[in-house]
Amino acid sequence: MKEKKLVLAIILTTLLGLPAYTTASTVQFELLTSTDNIGTLPQQQQNGGDYLPRTGDDITGGSINPDGSFSFNYMNPDGITEPASYAKSTHSMTGSLTLDIDLQAGGAADIISLEFDGYVSPGKFSAQHLDNGANSGTYSPTAASNWAFQACFDWYYDTPFAGSGATDMTFDDYQWSGFIIPVSELTTDGMAVTTLDDSLGYFDDNFESWLLNQITPQLPQEAAYLFFAQGQANPSWTDPMMDMDTGGIVGETIIAYAVPEPATTMFLAVGFYWIRRQRRYLKNA
Repeated sequence: MKEKKLVLAIILTTLLGLPAYTTASTVQFELLTSTDNIGTLPQQQQNGGDYLPRTGDDITGGSINPDGSFSFNYMNPDGITEPASYAKSTHSMTGSLTLDIDLQAGGAADIISLEFDGYVSPGKFSAQHLDNGANSGTYSPTAASNWAFQACFDWYYDTPFAGSGATDMTFDDYQWSGFIIPVSELTTDGMAVTTLDDSLGYFDDNFESWLLNQITPQLPQEAAYLFFAQGQANPSWTDPMMDMDTGGIVGETIIAYAVPEPATTMFLAVGFYWIRRQRRYLKNA
C-alpha cells in the first residue's frame, strides 16, 4: 500500500512540473520597447562615429535617449566612406513577428508574418513586411547549441520616400542569425554555459552582461522566451529615385519576447483524472 502511494506522489509531482507552455505551435513575438522610447530614435544624428546604439562612440545629453528602441535598422548608402562605419540613418522599430516553431524540440521553423513599423523622424514612418518566397529557418533549443535560430526569407521595405503603402526596397534570401532563449535561462548561471553574441558586432563586447542587466529586467513578467536576430544585406531592388541603391547596406537587430499559450491546464486535467482513478484503485486495493 505504501509503495503504491509513493508511486502516486511521484506521478503527481511530475504532472505539476510539466512545462507551462505548448511545444509546437504558431507563436507570436512582440518587439521589446523601452518605456522611454515613444517616438524617439536610438540616438540623435551626429556628424562623427556611427548611428548604432550602445557602441563606444555614442553621444550623450539630456535630450538624447541613448538606450533607444531595442529593435532598429540602419541604412548605409553606397559611397559613404568617411568614416567607414558611418551609417546615414537609424530607424526605431516596433511590431511583431509570428513563427511556426517547436520551442522545446526545435527543428524546422517557418516565418508566418512580419509586421514592423519604423519611426524615422517626426511624421515619417517606415514599415517592413514579408514578401512571397521561402520564409523558413531552424531552431536548436539547447545551451550546447547556444539556443541558435537561423532563417532565410524575403521581405520588402516601405520607407517614407514614396509615401505610405509603396515598395521602396526588396530583399531576397535575407539571412537572420540569432537565438531564442527561455527567459528562465537568462541568469548568470545560464550565461556561463552558453555563448550569446551579436554576430554583426553592433554592440559592445559585454553583450551577455547587457542582456542580463538591461534587457531581462524590462521583459514582461509573463514572457517565456527572448528572441534575438540580426541581418545585414544589400537590397535586391530599390526605387531608382531613392538615395539608396543596390550597393547600399541595410542592417537590423530584432529583440522580441513571446508568451506562448499555457499547456498545463490540459495536462493537469488529464493528470488529476488519472489520479482520481488511482485513488479509487488504492481504496479498493
